[in-house]
Amino acid sequence: MKKLLITVTSGLAFLLAPTEARACAYDSAGPVFVTSSHPDWPLSTFAAGRLGVVHGSMRTAYLAFAYRTMMGIPTTPEEQQPLVTRWELMHQALPEHLSLTPGFQRWLAVRKQVAPQLLEASPEHSRQVKYAQVPRIQGDAFQRAANTAIDLAQAWKKHPALVEEWVRNQDTVFGPCAILPEPDPRLDEGVSAQQQARRRDERAYQEAASRFYCDDYPGALSSFQKLAASQESPYRALAAYLVARTHVRQALMEKKGEYHFESREDAVFLSRLSEADRVLDDVLASPELRSVHAPARGLRSLVRYRLRPKTWHCELLSHVLEPGTGTALASELGDLDLMLREASTCEGLPAPAEALQAWLNAMKDTPYSAAPDAERRAQYDGALARWKKTAHLPWLVAALSKATPDAPGVPELLAASAKVAPTSPAGLMVAYHAARLLHGRGEVEAARARLATVPAELTRDLPSTDNLLREERLAVARDLDEAMREAFNIIADYEMTSSYSEPYTTPLAERPRFFSPRAVAMLEPRLTAKRMGELAAGDILPPALRRQLMWTAFARATVAGDDATIQAVAKRLAETEPKAKAELLALVGKPTPEERQFEAQLLLMGLPVVSARLYPGEDRLANTHPNLSLTMDISYQRNWWCGPKPDASVPSVHFEDTPDAPDAAREWKALQDAGNSVPYFARVAMAWAQAHPEDPRSPIALFRAVRASKRGCGQATREARDAFRYLHKHYGKTSWAKRTPYVY
Repeated sequence: MKKLLITVTSGLAFLLAPTEARACAYDSAGPVFVTSSHPDWPLSTFAAGRLGVVHGSMRTAYLAFAYRTMMGIPTTPEEQQPLVTRWELMHQALPEHLSLTPGFQRWLAVRKQVAPQLLEASPEHSRQVKYAQVPRIQGDAFQRAANTAIDLAQAWKKHPALVEEWVRNQDTVFGPCAILPEPDPRLDEGVSAQQQARRRDERAYQEAASRFYCDDYPGALSSFQKLAASQESPYRALAAYLVARTHVRQALMEKKGEYHFESREDAVFLSRLSEADRVLDDVLASPELRSVHAPARGLRSLVRYRLRPKTWHCELLSHVLEPGTGTALASELGDLDLMLREASTCEGLPAPAEALQAWLNAMKDTPYSAAPDAERRAQYDGALARWKKTAHLPWLVAALSKATPDAPGVPELLAASAKVAPTSPAGLMVAYHAARLLHGRGEVEAARARLATVPAELTRDLPSTDNLLREERLAVARDLDEAMREAFNIIADYEMTSSYSEPYTTPLAERPRFFSPRAVAMLEPRLTAKRMGELAAGDILPPALRRQLMWTAFARATVAGDDATIQAVAKRLAETEPKAKAELLALVGKPTPEERQFEAQLLLMGLPVVSARLYPGEDRLANTHPNLSLTMDISYQRNWWCGPKPDASVPSVHFEDTPDAPDAAREWKALQDAGNSVPYFARVAMAWAQAHPEDPRSPIALFRAVRASKRGCGQATREARDAFRYLHKHYGKTSWAKRTPYVY
């Protein structure tokens, strides 16, 4: 029998190697199809005013920015990049090393460009402070130094020694604390009086900056104050701002306690911040210092966040609505986000700020509310009333997002929504919520028409919004093919929790697509194995999902006993699955349907990656990699399949049954009857062994059925134990029994 066994099974090398079982630690990271706390990456798209669908679960900074955008307050390119930087910091999307920041890298590149003869320098960009690595030199300082170097290289083009001196001094400023070397008087020879004055101004600023970075705060304050008082210095405005910044840094660096901001009762700390606040007020009151108003506002927000913790967010509600504030917008939105985590009420606000506050409260989700339905209805009623009074776009969005299909006022909202162009900042939000409400009201054709107004190119780079609209198109699909075209989602993010997520930088074209849960629930009971194979052979789906669907068609046909489809799909798979080609063609060559079905069942028992069911989300088989192991069972992942519950409800659809609907129903019933994969395999193996005791494949089938019980669906079942006992009783001397010492 041993000799016969080797002869018969020599062509099954693909499957007969021991199945590798890889255990893996549990990881909570996973794909996200609709982001909840932030817009889609990259955040630059959102900063540019392409909002997509905004949710009430998003952080306050994003909601407030969406509001001002919908109100027509422009955001300049100068404001957009700082916004993106601040937003990424909110999600802790920090570079692994501060030396990787754009400002630092730009300084090094410009330094090499203007002074290539100098050896490379290593700026001391960070330092250890109270057990933490903190920036010593901010990115704006590196950027400013790079800009100055380029300017001086042009202004002193005929005097390269002056450029070299300036760069050496700047290396000292950015390096470990050291005294700047005395200026060489010989360098003034042949230099104009104007250029000599610029040399003195640059050195004065570098000396002040060196004192600042070396914690000589009295010296830095005196130096910056002199520069600020000089009408001739090009650093007059910047120095005025840096006086306040020196007060703030001294307050932070000399503060008592383990944490910089743990105690608001530290009198010295508060007095220094108060002095910084006074200086900033003077700076902002001076039109001559307009060039530093943006960073001054940003610093003021940091200071008042500590000085006025109970009221500053109320003032910020007005500030974040002001246009043209430059880099201050990022700071003020970020601080508003920190201070306004929950619904809050500020009294006596100006009308624009009061409207923003009311809109934020109307939009915010309330997941922990004791009466969420009542609270949502109150939000809707308030938003509807505001919209009727003002006709402002944000209130239309708020009312639509909180509306239920039967709420009073919905017809009026829907009529207004039809006038909003999809290309407007709120256009995609309005179209999505309008389609959702129309469908909920039973106006299916109107929902389809509304969805059709959104061109594909508007959502192509907004995966969360694209997925939401795709789900709505799926819900109102006219036929099975149309539903299948909308059956998948693209990954919008990959994160650990809703509050922490590094930027998901995978290019859109390379991001995985997965079947959506709604699509699987809707389509799986309505698809025959034959239809699955036909769809998998077409071009409706992405390649990874076609592979998943083709193998599912093979497994479904095997369980249902559809011999024609088993053969047809096996031939197709043999063309695309080289590792399984021999086994697939071998089963096609069997003489009877019974033989072919058993060969297909035997093959399935050795392929943990294959399922007779469609699976949504990140499934193992939604993968086009040629090295994907079909034979590996993996802990904490799907292995084979779990059968559908007999009483599982099937979602309704808005299209007629296809001609093969009776066949689909029979196959679905067969899958329900088969149940979970492990007991199904065990029953198949037992029945074959009892009917064909001398068949060398019988112990192989029993071995695989028992082996599947380790990680397949249906562990510790009576059927698996029966297969184990039968294998050891009737085939105990075979290698298959010896390789199966346990049943799981």
